[in-house]
Amino acid sequence: METMTPLLFFLAGIPAALVLNHGIAVLGREQDPAEDGLEANEPGPGPVVRKLPWQVQPWRDRVRVLVVAAAPFLMAGAGWRFEPLEAVAVSALILALLLCTGTDLIEYRVPNVVTYPGIVLALAAAALFPDGDPVNALVAGVVGGLIFLVLAIVTRGGLGLGDVKLAVLIGVALGFPASYQALVIGVLTGGVVILALFLAGIVSRKQAVPYAPFLALAAVGIVLTQGAVFAPL
Repeated sequence: METMTPLLFFLAGIPAALVLNHGIAVLGREQDPAEDGLEANEPGPGPVVRKLPWQVQPWRDRVRVLVVAAAPFLMAGAGWRFEPLEAVAVSALILALLLCTGTDLIEYRVPNVVTYPGIVLALAAAALFPDGDPVNALVAGVVGGLIFLVLAIVTRGGLGLGDVKLAVLIGVALGFPASYQALVIGVLTGGVVILALFLAGIVSRKQAVPYAPFLALAAVGIVLTQGAVFAPL
């Protein structure tokens, strides 16, 4: 039965990917100037916010499909690494992180409707699962959020508030020290990629670049290799 678990999670990942695709399409829709921006991850007045090459069609849809296609494989990984109930919770976390990846990539948006419930559910899982550590989750989330809030202020909007809320989610879901490893890897990887884009002439010095994908994908890698605060490996 254990050998079947990854396959079952892969198969469950197919309809989950369809839901994820719809979520990215809806929550990552092009913003109307009249919107209040509560769901946006747009940086502050410092960086210039304009469309990047992959944020226009047909690349916009291709990016979404690429993110969505990863879901069944990552869920299979969760089914392989964790006990079934824990794998369900980890899969939900992975889907939330993939959704934030897709929406920020195509529209500078890390949805509140994903991060806020995700934070609450991760804390609940840390408190209810037998091997969970709610104190670790809470402390990691608060400290991670404060660090990114300071970074957002210091960089004058180089990081958006959506990135701050995502850092809190990663903190409460992974705990210490795994969450900080994920956040450091995400920041460093993002910096390298942004520098490469700048040197290639794709982005300008003050061009805003989505940062949530680097944080989210680093967190996915860490959770599959080291576990979550509610499901340690």
